[in-house]
Amino acid sequence: MTDKDLKIQFTPSIDTLGSRAKVAIFVPATNTVVQPEMELMRPPGVTNHVTRMVLPPRPYDDQAAYKLALETEKGNLEVALESVLVCEPHVVAHGHSIHSFRGEAKRALDEEKRLNDLCGIPFITPSRAVLAGLEAIGNPSKIAILTPYWPPADEMITHFFEACGYEVSKTYGMKSVGPTAVARFTAEEIISAFEQVDHSEAQALIHVGTNLPVSALTPLIEKKFGKPLIGVNVATYWWALRKIGVLDPLPGMGILAQK
Repeated sequence: MTDKDLKIQFTPSIDTLGSRAKVAIFVPATNTVVQPEMELMRPPGVTNHVTRMVLPPRPYDDQAAYKLALETEKGNLEVALESVLVCEPHVVAHGHSIHSFRGEAKRALDEEKRLNDLCGIPFITPSRAVLAGLEAIGNPSKIAILTPYWPPADEMITHFFEACGYEVSKTYGMKSVGPTAVARFTAEEIISAFEQVDHSEAQALIHVGTNLPVSALTPLIEKKFGKPLIGVNVATYWWALRKIGVLDPLPGMGILAQK
């Protein structure tokens, strides 16, 4: 299916439960974290509507094939769009981060524009949401990045932020053995991973990888390390709400969620 094949004409609408806004959320079929985390962030009068897209498994045991998959894999995004736009949402939040960090800032901006035009409503990509989050907290120049990924993905994400003008003090990947395994990392393991990635020069922490359950840990991590954390799920949902004029703080989700 191409962009031209997507011919859903709709006007965003409110309803009895979604009296302020409806948020469409995309997740990979294997992702079990984005939906419950974004439901925890949902303000009164806003409803979330999740659709899933099938992605091929990335071969973590073959790093050359893993890198190639990062560069070439595609999900059935257009099919998933068709299944959710019919509920007439106000904004789309993309709960799959890695693809949005391909290339550099211009590619991310172009992709956001393509998806906005395709949907006719704001389409929030994780990379652009994290950049918006960094800007909202004062645009710290030095960052440290935690992911659940393997070196080829970590290198791609590091390159993206460096191309956007940030100095990456350190990147640490947790090397998850498959997509569903990401959601099984415990709070203790995640805190330990942040201890590995924290760097004295880093002014902010970044989390990429939407199936890693970080969001509810954000206040604890910020207190422990004394610096803000821009987590990908918090940033994506926060930016989706702000794009449509919903300005409620998101309690229990850290510094950015209050902006």
